[in-house]
Amino acid sequence: MIGPFPWDPFPPGEPDPKGPDPVHSLAYRSAVSAADAYHAVRQALRRDAGTLRVGNRFVPDGRYREVAFLAFGNAANSMALGALHALGNRLTQGFLAGPEPVSDEVPFRGVTIAPGWPGDPAAESVVAAATELGGELAESDLLVILLSPGALRALAAPPPGASPGEFAELLAQAHARGATGREVGLLARVLGTGGVGGRLAAAVPRADVVTLVVERGDGATVLGGGPTVPVTEAERTEARAVLARTGLARPVPPGEDATPLASGATDRPSHVRPVVVTGPADALRAASDSVFDKGWTVRLAFLELRDDPDTAADRFLDQSETLYAGEALTRESRTKGVATFAMTTLGLPEGVTEGPALGRFLTRARDRLRRREMSVGLFRTAGDPAPRPEFPPGAVVGAPTEPDEGAPRDRARAVRMRPGITDVGCLAVALFPRPE
Repeated sequence: MIGPFPWDPFPPGEPDPKGPDPVHSLAYRSAVSAADAYHAVRQALRRDAGTLRVGNRFVPDGRYREVAFLAFGNAANSMALGALHALGNRLTQGFLAGPEPVSDEVPFRGVTIAPGWPGDPAAESVVAAATELGGELAESDLLVILLSPGALRALAAPPPGASPGEFAELLAQAHARGATGREVGLLARVLGTGGVGGRLAAAVPRADVVTLVVERGDGATVLGGGPTVPVTEAERTEARAVLARTGLARPVPPGEDATPLASGATDRPSHVRPVVVTGPADALRAASDSVFDKGWTVRLAFLELRDDPDTAADRFLDQSETLYAGEALTRESRTKGVATFAMTTLGLPEGVTEGPALGRFLTRARDRLRRREMSVGLFRTAGDPAPRPEFPPGAVVGAPTEPDEGAPRDRARAVRMRPGITDVGCLAVALFPRPE
């Protein structure tokens, strides 16, 4: 370990949260800790008694002459540090691209990519650096590709004949006309060039490739544009349907031209398909367990909500009310109340800042609260490297669970977090205290 370790989401042994919303804060803290990208990568990459674990494979520790990595997305620093601490001096090369500068603890070079729509002009140089590193590796080498949400902006270059700005505008228009966040990612994967649609793996014709993914709910293949998985004909068909539904005319490349794989790239499909190391289910499980341990009845409202913020808030509130009514709590009930949980992408494409959508969700939830004692929280699992004060990483509306704190009911109460820990979407929590 390199010096005092600052990368745990919360210091070991930290006492339970205080303030007006300790139950919400505990759920959020547990979710982020359980889905932490650093620890997830360390679990997936291990050296033990002469054996090297790489994702879902186990090989002799001396199998590879050289081990290199590429890390992309919001959690690039955390994932890179996890690989470094797991593999130590076996890790000889690396490159990062994400919204934060490369940490001083990571002795490899990288590029800062601001959050936003796919189509960043810097993607071309990022892909060039990545393919140069991977293309020089030999048959006796291993390349570990680490992907987290936000990787798409670093890897997706525009289609032939389009500028980066035009590509970004096309995807933004598709979203404005009703394409979901996952569908926007699919369009970028099918239409884009650069490293998406299997092109990154194609540029590594000799070395073994293993892809580890922090998943947010849209699917591991779509995340980052699927840089190690070729586009399928079914995906092209779906992309055509999305373009037709949104009224956007853009030719979808034919199959034989969409992903020009290098020689031998298709001989290793089991090695390049992504391995999910953490995702929304991990965050949900830990959040609900922590609240259950405090004496609450916990219920799952949704594993994944991909709707826009207003629709997601409506569906979450409706389902939470149904679950609460089913418990029929009274003053004599032994539980402290009912807590419901869901994970949501707020319908956003990966890499687009969630701040405004978080505000919309909470405003809608606040306006729809039916019970004076009820509260709703929404928490991002990745902070914003350039946060705006009106859009905190997490906030609660409604009644405080510690009334003596005197917190205001008519506006959101922010919950702090440190950026860049992981990114598995947003955690929604509704609390219904037992009737008094």
